[in-house]
Amino acid sequence: MSGADRDLAFAPVSVVGEQIRRREVSPVELVQCVLERIERFDGQMRAYISVIAETAVEEARRAERELGEGRYRGPLHGIPIAVKDNIIARGTRTTCASLIEPDWLPDEDAAVVAKLRTAGAVLVGKANLFEYAFSMSPAFPPPLNPWNAAKSSSGSSSGSAVAVASGMAQASIGSDTGGSGRQPATANGVVGLKPTFGRIDATGVVPLSWSLDTVSIFGRTSLDASIMLDATSDAQPGATTTATDLASAGKRDRPLASRRIALAVGYSVEGIDPDVEAAIAGALDVLRRLGAIVEEVQLPHVRAAGLIQRAIMLPEAAAFHHEAHRSSADRFGEAAVTRLDLGGVIPATAYLRAQQFREVMVGEYRQLFTRYDAIVGPANPTRVGPAGEWSTTVGDRVIDLRDVAPEYTGLHNLTGMPAIVIPGGFSTEGTPIGLQIAGPWWEEARILGIAHAFEQATDWHRQRPPLPDGLPEQVAGA
Repeated sequence: MSGADRDLAFAPVSVVGEQIRRREVSPVELVQCVLERIERFDGQMRAYISVIAETAVEEARRAERELGEGRYRGPLHGIPIAVKDNIIARGTRTTCASLIEPDWLPDEDAAVVAKLRTAGAVLVGKANLFEYAFSMSPAFPPPLNPWNAAKSSSGSSSGSAVAVASGMAQASIGSDTGGSGRQPATANGVVGLKPTFGRIDATGVVPLSWSLDTVSIFGRTSLDASIMLDATSDAQPGATTTATDLASAGKRDRPLASRRIALAVGYSVEGIDPDVEAAIAGALDVLRRLGAIVEEVQLPHVRAAGLIQRAIMLPEAAAFHHEAHRSSADRFGEAAVTRLDLGGVIPATAYLRAQQFREVMVGEYRQLFTRYDAIVGPANPTRVGPAGEWSTTVGDRVIDLRDVAPEYTGLHNLTGMPAIVIPGGFSTEGTPIGLQIAGPWWEEARILGIAHAFEQATDWHRQRPPLPDGLPEQVAGA
């Protein structure tokens, strides 16, 4: 593959979409470039479960005809998109990375897929995930991390993140229940946006936990996330921020002047990995130079987030999978069965009290946002851990990421507030470190604006991983 083709595959939506609008790049050329990368590399990278190459080329040709006839649908017209394989698409195999129903062909689109089609986006395939977005699948091995194949690609939306990070999709859709969108964004060095709960219609997304699940977005930049959000969100309070708005704001000398930002503290992990600490400190310096006022703030109830999340998520998952768990437990992975068993015995009183406590948390965060415009901090207290393992070390301590992730990312699922992860640095091992920005409900515009200002002042989001282009030819083509 030529350098020009790689540049095209890694071009942000905001850039290549404009090139398509001006007829400088053909949708067919772009989609074929991405499909060539998938064919060449994905056997090793495992970002996809299903690829629909023939249909994708047909859709790209239709986009090209429409453009030729002057029927421009917007900045996603002709853009190749991946969709997590727990999100249904008409006539396209949907497995949820499980053996329960591995050949399901839905006869309709999920609401988010329908909106992407209306916007002219081209679906190239269904991305790899955890089994039912729940636990690692024994049937579908997880994707490789493109920065280091020995490292984890992280949570259940890892395929959606790896597809974008590897130049095998321009953008993608995942789901986020406790950070399963933002954690892979951190690990794989891309942007991951979890909108306000309900901003994007989740109809047609096979649920993990219906009161926590949020459709999430992956892209190369905050502009890309904004374009995707504009195309997929429903009419709700507040307004999304268009790429034009963000680009205009980015031209100001101090675009964050007078923004009051809360640096999140108070997690149960005493101290974080030195690499993460250094990256966040550097990011805060950038925000201050851009005019922001940054103050440390003890987050309300953050240490309870893990317990509350599990008391809600596990019973809801057990309820949804009740029949399959009872009749086909041997076709689930062992980890999924264990968690479904646990969800089935959590008392209803514990579930209801957890839901009540969520309301208390929401009230406290509403108060916090009367004083601050946004909350920033790490998306994860540790560097990316080893592939296939949940535990990693910080100093002389062993940390189970399943225990701490709810405090850093699951908190925003519990409250329903929007949060975005953007590339914020690298560890001494060369793996990405994400900066997380959260804001008030329906105020995606605010956090996208902060993210965009940070991107304009740094170049972390412009870095490309060594894989898959660095894979040996004989391995890459296997």
